Amino acid sequence: MSECHSLLSRTLAVIHPRMYAAGREALIHLDLEAKQREDTDMSSILPSWNTVYNSVSIMVNRATPYHTDISGQEPWLDMLVTVGDYPPLDFVIPTLNLWFRYNPGTIIAMSGSALEHGVGYTEGNRACLAYYMRHNVHQSVGVELCQPPNISDLQPLILVNS
Repeated sequence: MSECHSLLSRTLAVIHPRMYAAGREALIHLDLEAKQREDTDMSSILPSWNTVYNSVSIMVNRATPYHTDISGQEPWLDMLVTVGDYPPLDFVIPTLNLWFRYNPGTIIAMSGSALEHGVGYTEGNRACLAYYMRHNVHQSVGVELCQPPNISDLQPLILVNS
């Protein structure tokens, strides 16, 4: 999973650099706090935690009715990764009237707290890995919640590729 986590983290660094920086800073502070408190469980887990996201949920073979997520913040982007062997399936954002083909290997980055979304049932075997950040982790280590992404965040990329 380390290659997948690295890809997701690097993607976040491009599409929402402020969130990437805040997530990385929160993990660094968590590590320092764990060492300071001599929390051997946390200290042993953090070196192998190779994503800037501080939370991952796994849903297996589930339809998810339309919902918004309660764990994240609206300016933050969650990443959803779907894997498995299953027939065609759609990821739906009804508020925007959008349907995306949700084939195995698809990655969707979106604000699950801001946009209602859902996935229907399908035959076969499917898992969705939902990567997100919890604000209480950031608050507990004194890392400010980041601002929403801004077009100016992409300015260095635009200049390099012009």
